[in-house]
Amino acid sequence: MKKLFILSLCFLPIFGMAQDIKTTQSNTKIEQLKADAIKKAAEAKKAAEEAQKAADDALKAAKELEQATSSDKKDDNSPSEWTVPTQAPKTKTIVKEENPEDSPKYLAGAVPEDNGNVVFSLNEDLPGMDASEIYAKLYSAISSITTDANQTNSRIALVNKEKHIIAAKCIEWLVFSNNFLSLDRTEFSYTIIAECDNNKAKVTISRINYNYEQGRVTGFKDSAEKLISDKESINSKGKMNRLNAKFRIKTIDRVNEIFNNIKLTLEQK
Repeated sequence: MKKLFILSLCFLPIFGMAQDIKTTQSNTKIEQLKADAIKKAAEAKKAAEEAQKAADDALKAAKELEQATSSDKKDDNSPSEWTVPTQAPKTKTIVKEENPEDSPKYLAGAVPEDNGNVVFSLNEDLPGMDASEIYAKLYSAISSITTDANQTNSRIALVNKEKHIIAAKCIEWLVFSNNFLSLDRTEFSYTIIAECDNNKAKVTISRINYNYEQGRVTGFKDSAEKLISDKESINSKGKMNRLNAKFRIKTIDRVNEIFNNIKLTLEQK
C-alpha cells in the first residue's frame, strides 16, 4: 500500500501538467474563434456600408433622372449628368406580298405558242464561241437537268454531233405544295431540243404534259395546250382560272429555272 501511495505521488505532477496543456489548448482555440468572429463581423460591416453606399448612389441617380426628365424644372440651367437622348420615330414598313395570280409574268402572253402548240424558247447570242464549244456546254447543262433530284425517268435521248443538236426527254415531279399534312404534285413531262451554231444557241421546251394524282378518282392527264395556254387558263377579265393557275404558275417558274441554269453554263469560261 505504501508503494502505491508513493507511485501516486510520482504521477501527480505529470497529470497536472497534462491538465495545464489541455487548458492552454482550449483557451487558444477560444481565442482563435473570437478572432474569426471579430474578422467576420468587420467584413459584414464593410459589406453593409458598401451596400448602403450603392443604395444611396442609386437613389441619387434616380432623383437626378427624375429632375432631368421633369417638365416643371425650377432651374433649366442647373447642371446635371443626365440628358434625354433624341430618338427618331419608328416608321412602320408595310410589305405587300405579291399574289402570283396577279403578277403580269403569269398572265396573258406568258405562255408562248407556235402554231397552236405551247413552246418556250431561249435564244442566246454567244460571240466568239463556235458550235462545238456551245454543243459541249449545252450537253453538260442538259445532262445535269436530267439527273437532278425531282427527275423520275429523264435522259438525253438523241444527239447529232455533226449538226450539233441535242434532244432530251424529261419526266419529273412538279411540286405545288409540300408540308407535314399533304404533298400536292404532278408528274410533269417535256422535251428539250438544243440547236447549236457558231456564236448562237437555241433551246426549246415543248410537248409538255401533266399526269396529276394518278390512280385517284380526282386524277387526270392533260397537255399544256389544254391546261396552261392563254385560251384555256385566262378568263375574260384577264385573270387566271383558279383550277389552272397552279399548273400555269409552276410550269412558268420551272421553265425559267431551266433556262437560267442553261445560261449560267453557257457563260462559264
